[in-house]
Parts: sequence; C-alpha cells; structure tokens
Amino acid sequence: MSYIIRNTLALATIFVLILAVGVYVTVFSLPKKSKVLDVEIKKIELDLQNTPDLANQYNVAVAQLEDSKKRWETRNKDVPSKDITGETYGYFSRMMDVSGEVKMDMGYVGPRDFGRFGYNVYSLKGEASFDNLFKFIWYTESGRRLFKIANLSLRGYESKSKETGETKILVLFDMELQAYYSSISELNTAPAQRDVTPVTLTTNPFFPLIFREIPPPAKDEIEIERSILNAVIPGKAFIIDQNQKSKTLEVGDKIYLGYVTRIIPDQGKVECLLNKGGVAERYELTIRVGSSLK
Repeated sequence: MSYIIRNTLALATIFVLILAVGVYVTVFSLPKKSKVLDVEIKKIELDLQNTPDLANQYNVAVAQLEDSKKRWETRNKDVPSKDITGETYGYFSRMMDVSGEVKMDMGYVGPRDFGRFGYNVYSLKGEASFDNLFKFIWYTESGRRLFKIANLSLRGYESKSKETGETKILVLFDMELQAYYSSISELNTAPAQRDVTPVTLTTNPFFPLIFREIPPPAKDEIEIERSILNAVIPGKAFIIDQNQKSKTLEVGDKIYLGYVTRIIPDQGKVECLLNKGGVAERYELTIRVGSSLK
C-alpha cells in the first residue's frame, strides 16, 4: 500500500471519529443539557416572580425580630443581694393570687453560689387548670424577680367529683426553679417598673378528646397522683394526700383506681398499679428533694 493511500485512510478514520462525536454531542448530549437548563431557567423565573412576596416575608421577619429584641432588652428584672426563702414563697403566693386557683407545695433544695452571684434551687409541685398554670408560669418568667425554670414535668389528670360526678381536667406539675441573687448593687433594683399582661392561649393540649369512664373517688380515698410522698420505711410509706391530710400506706392498700404494689425505702419510692377505664397503668411516687416550705 502506497504512502498516499495510508494517509488518506488515516485522515478518513479521523474524520469519521470527529463526525461521530459531533453527531453524539449534537443529537444526544446537548438536548439533555438543554432540557435541564430549561427547567432551571423556569425555576429562576418563578422565583423572580415571587420576589415581592419574599421581600414582604423578609420585612415581616425583620420587624418581628426587632420587636422581640426590643422587648427582651427592656425587660426589667430585680436580682436581690440575697434570696430569702420566706420572701420568695410570699412572691409566689402573690403570683398565685393573680394567676387563679393554683395549689402548690414549695420545697427548698439548696444554694448554688458562684462568688458575686448565685441562685437558690426550689422544687415546686402542685396542680391547677391549664389556663391558671400557664398564667403562673408566664408570671414566673416575666415578673420582676429573675427566675429560671430548669426542669418542668406536666401530666394531665381527670379529677371526678363524688358529689356532682363532674369531671375536671387538671394539670399536675413538678418543676425545678432557680431564684437568682447577686452582690452587684446595680442589679438589685431594676430602673423602672414595667406593666406586664400575660398572653392568652385558645387551646388546652391536656383536654382529652375522649373522657375515661371512671368512677369518682370515695370519701377520703387517696388519689395517689395528686399526693406527696414525705417518707418511706420498710413496709410503710407516709404521704400527704390531695386533701392535705397525712396518710400511711402499706403494700396492698387500696387507693383511688388501684392499689400499692411495692414500697422501696432505698429509692424513696412507692409503686402503684392503676386501672383507668380498663387501661392498666403503673405509677411511681418518689420523695421530693429538699425541705417543704408549705
């Protein structure tokens, strides 16, 4: 084969390869990329059409942020040089008066001191309607004194009246609260009094869709979920029931909707088995940490 023929075949092969690549790019690759680009262009055009709405949403969010920052920065709080438990209990009593009916037992746990500031830890346990409890927590966080709720446990409870048979929905609460104090004199008194009005909620998340068909408690029957465990010794537990009466329980004793199954002195705990409308439920009552200020 001559030199001219070999070169001609080589050039023809290269031309065919270039033509094949061009056909693949033109017929297959570019249309696919074009479709993807068309989708992205339509999406960008749609976002551009929504720009006024996005701008309005942004402006509303900025205004809400500025309002929240302003309200936060103008919160006036008193941080006393010492936290006196009796005065703190009186403060909570006044908050209960403005919140509505709230039953509460307050226990002093102890101090946490960090030099120029610190806080006393309190244990608050009680019951209230959802609306009243919400107001009480709101006043606790928004009032003059600087408090912090470190832990909060809530439990819905259907309380049935023996006299009327009416069912009242209560919220049983157990919280750990920190009452701050400081030796910095500038923090002892806030610069100005600020009026506070609690917000309102339209729904009660603890209100059941279906009420349990349970009988009302008998006279002086212990409602263990509304009681406070004071002490435990082998074979006996000493409690304060829902009527603020001292009672003694032993294993097997009948209580409202159930009976006592175990008394565990080492753990300061009483275990009960309850029958709530055919649904068995185990309930544990434990000794609260701290001394009661009730």
